[in-house]
Amino acid sequence: MAESRKFDSDLNHNETESPLGKIIIGEHKGKICMVDFKGDRTKKTLKTLSRHYGAKLNRQETPILKKAKKQLSLYFSGRLAKFDLPLDYTGTGFQETIWKQLEKIPFGKTVNYGGVAEKTGNPGAARAVGAAVGSNRISIVIPCHRVIGKDGSLTGFGGGLKRKEWLLAHERAI
Repeated sequence: MAESRKFDSDLNHNETESPLGKIIIGEHKGKICMVDFKGDRTKKTLKTLSRHYGAKLNRQETPILKKAKKQLSLYFSGRLAKFDLPLDYTGTGFQETIWKQLEKIPFGKTVNYGGVAEKTGNPGAARAVGAAVGSNRISIVIPCHRVIGKDGSLTGFGGGLKRKEWLLAHERAI
């Protein structure tokens, strides 16, 4: 007989439209924990977060999800440059340090992985920074798309390089 798992909270999630396709937004206890383009890894990410929080997956609208949808809509329409959402990071201490540094990258600007490493006191850790950037589950809000290669090339983005290119062009145009 299968053992029933007891959850102490909900991981609420919903989706919104964007010029780049559907975006899945997740929240746990009133804080955003996921903003990602709908795709192959969506279910896996939701399940991973559900296990992390010990939370039941629940597809429903909540006040914080509505606020996130509104801010994403404003961002994509060119009327919002900085998000104001409570975030729940789910990573190691190093990853969270990197993600907080990403939030400081000005709208419409880019930095390279080595630059992020230096700003966090980890010169020479560009590859580790790349791994941390790649594990960001709160895309766009934590602007991992603003991190580029040392030579100025577009490198890695969970939503795909075409979306990264679009986001950067969108921000530069505003």
